[in-house]
Amino acid sequence: MPTMRNHSRFSAHFKRVVKAIITVSMLALTSISAQAITLEQLQTKLSSEPLVRGDFSQQREMAMFDQPLISSGQFLLSAKKGLWWHQTAPMPVSLVLTKDKLSQQFDNQPAQVLAASDNPMVFYFSHVFLSLFKGDTSQLTEQFDLSLKTLKDSKTHEQWQLVLTPKAAPLNKVFSKISIEGGQFINKLELDEIRGDKTLITFSQQTTTPTTLTSEEKRVFQF
Repeated sequence: MPTMRNHSRFSAHFKRVVKAIITVSMLALTSISAQAITLEQLQTKLSSEPLVRGDFSQQREMAMFDQPLISSGQFLLSAKKGLWWHQTAPMPVSLVLTKDKLSQQFDNQPAQVLAASDNPMVFYFSHVFLSLFKGDTSQLTEQFDLSLKTLKDSKTHEQWQLVLTPKAAPLNKVFSKISIEGGQFINKLELDEIRGDKTLITFSQQTTTPTTLTSEEKRVFQF
């Protein structure tokens, strides 16, 4: 278990990246038809794939910095195991989130593990969004107003946009809205914060195969 100092560092860093990571859970919204889709149909798709893998590129604009913060890497979302967010640039960071624990490792340093009981608020945010790919919309409808529309694109198939507007605290104290755009897969996710900061995540090379975890991926979730 981390020391008190490491625990504080762990929590502080996780809070900075959790806004991006927790929403990656929405990547289970895959294999969407090019036809217009209803909210009910979209929600049904949330639990349609056991595994989703892909690449991500994140750009975070913050008032305290003149230039945006850029990072990139790969992700793995498992309906049974949880989320592996593997940042490779500008520095290696591995974050693994399961139902009741999370692990974070910087470069080759020892992994730091935090249990749900250690920081309930972090896990509250995480589980709200993890409920998306599990198809559990009861919590989402309590926390967000959901708006879904079809976007026309002459160069590609029909695209869709889902906007989530927080209804109450603590979510509405952090986000003004969360916007997701995609077609067959999610292509873009934008987080707008109350204080004016903005995070844009673009996804590529998404795949739902292979449908089972590799030996390395299994080891990632064993902590």
